Amino acid sequence: MTDRSRIGLKTAPTTVPVDAWRVKLFCEATGETDAVYWNAEAARAAGHPACPVPPTFLKAIEGEHFSSAQLMNLLDVPLRGVLHAEQAFEHFAPVHVGDSVEVSRTVTDIHDKKAGAFTFIVVDTHYRVGGTPVATSRQTILVRNVVNAVNAVNAPQPS
Repeated sequence: MTDRSRIGLKTAPTTVPVDAWRVKLFCEATGETDAVYWNAEAARAAGHPACPVPPTFLKAIEGEHFSSAQLMNLLDVPLRGVLHAEQAFEHFAPVHVGDSVEVSRTVTDIHDKKAGAFTFIVVDTHYRVGGTPVATSRQTILVRNVVNAVNAVNAPQPS
């Protein structure tokens, strides 16, 4: 079981620079074909001061700050049985190549389901550029608790 006293745990903010090469690699890896994300001329023609980053690029920034694996280690959660269940982003302003993004993460909830067979860890990430919030994300991490899995199968299920 994951220690519930860790709810509220915050990582110290760090700053991650956004460089064009990394954004272009991200676009290639994800199959993003819109040139506005990797071609400065196309970005300017679309009204941007520089190439904006694709919305999910912030996940790469998050990992450079304090990865989910590092967070699980800090929470004493074995990586065996850990899954990235879901993540949603809310964007307030665009992030561009050349920006430095300040990232911090907070464990906002830890709860169990299926008689303790699964633990869900909810982590909120805050992204700022120049002190201004540009986005947040909420990630849910699923931990399969192997020790408790047998108990969950045999436990009475709610109707």
